[in-house]
Amino acid sequence: MIADAAVVVPTHRRPELLAEALDGIDALRPGPSEVVVVVDGPCPRTEAVLRGRDVTVLRTPGIGPAGARNAGWRATTAPVVAFLDDDCVPDPGWLGGLVAGLGDDSIGIVQGTTVPASPADPDDRTIHVTGETGLYETCNIAYRREALVVVGGFDEHFAERLSRDGRWFAEDTDLAWRVRRTGWATTFRTDARVRHHVFPGTLRSSIREEWRRSLFPALIRAIPELAERTPAPHRLRPHSLEAQAALAGTALAALRRSPWPALAAAPYLRWALARHRRPGALARQVALDAVGSVALLVGSARHRRLLL
Repeated sequence: MIADAAVVVPTHRRPELLAEALDGIDALRPGPSEVVVVVDGPCPRTEAVLRGRDVTVLRTPGIGPAGARNAGWRATTAPVVAFLDDDCVPDPGWLGGLVAGLGDDSIGIVQGTTVPASPADPDDRTIHVTGETGLYETCNIAYRREALVVVGGFDEHFAERLSRDGRWFAEDTDLAWRVRRTGWATTFRTDARVRHHVFPGTLRSSIREEWRRSLFPALIRAIPELAERTPAPHRLRPHSLEAQAALAGTALAALRRSPWPALAAAPYLRWALARHRRPGALARQVALDAVGSVALLVGSARHRRLLL
């Protein structure tokens, strides 16, 4: 059994959330051998939160999460590096669960469960991960140090090469698959749980998030293994094809000035009406599905990788 594990927490101007994350780390049983907090960009209130805490503090000049995590894990010496985001609070057994997942020498990556810290409304932003999907979100994951060393850590330019729209996108997914390609296996531990903060959202922010689906064709093109994952790694809704058929049928009906192509929308409308009784909720669903469908089509055309 591996005895030592380091925890790396990148943070960017969220002192209140960081304080909660660090309190959670203090309550871990067993605890980490090292805790490294990477302050990515100056923030006096963050410095106040860190004052008096038994952690190693690194300061980076706003280089983004990939660069901050690289600085963090490279400053550690433990054979296991666990990554935790500053908006997550770990359960007391979190680190022990991740380390237990590395009991098999063939395993290089262990991902844990992430659940919302409080009830979330449809437009709120949070993360919910209850199984291995192939995305390997770095809010709750551990790597063997030797696996990180072999691949050189996070690719700090992956997102910008992927798309001009992706300032920070999927660098954690890219890292995990590069590690997997070197021969390391992965596992998922339901007992390694963290609670992710719920950020209040609006319909506008949800629409903006739907538009990020335009990046997924580029991601699948960069990481072909994702196309074979079940469930779908891009987490399209189960009714995605119906929504796209409805969009295409409605557009064709308008172009041809004929109602018949609009019949393609019937399966989607049947699903939406069964799900939503209130007009406002129905309108919101239709708007989000329309934006998501257009985003995928635009991304597929832009990156020459069809994804529906």
